[in-house]
Amino acid sequence: MPAKFLLVPAALIAASPAMAAEDLTFEEAQQRLVPGATLTPLFFKLNDRMSDLITDSAQVAVWFRDVKVWFVSGGGLLFLDQVRGRDDWITYAVALDDKGAVKGIEILECLPKYDQITLPAWRAQYTGKQFATLDKKDITAISGTTLSSFHITNGVKRILAIYALIMARPKP
Repeated sequence: MPAKFLLVPAALIAASPAMAAEDLTFEEAQQRLVPGATLTPLFFKLNDRMSDLITDSAQVAVWFRDVKVWFVSGGGLLFLDQVRGRDDWITYAVALDDKGAVKGIEILECLPKYDQITLPAWRAQYTGKQFATLDKKDITAISGTTLSSFHITNGVKRILAIYALIMARPKP
């Protein structure tokens, strides 16, 4: 049975003893990724055809069918997603520009022993990547948190596939 997509209120995240001290709220991640922008929700659910298309095209698992995405004032999109780390779920946000390239990634929550994925230099590897240009082999895994870094890469690839294959409008 697939796990449920859990997005808990920030107060519960902050109160959880298992979380790292540097956890971000969604609002903090938003200000880092798209400072001052207004967000308009565009939540939707992937149907079977969409899920199969993403799985087949991107070679990644679709953990959740509910897509949490917002239009960003001034252009682009902001996604909130989760992937399975080695021992727990990792919540992260990905900002895309209006052409579907990664503007940035923020890790909202992960276990403290795997928090190397929060390092700006590691997350910067994704900047500018699009569905067609993100080769999972080009992203350096972090020793000691290999599964977490691998799963974040798969999650970003899945988000880029959702944008490129489902959300992008055809160009004239």
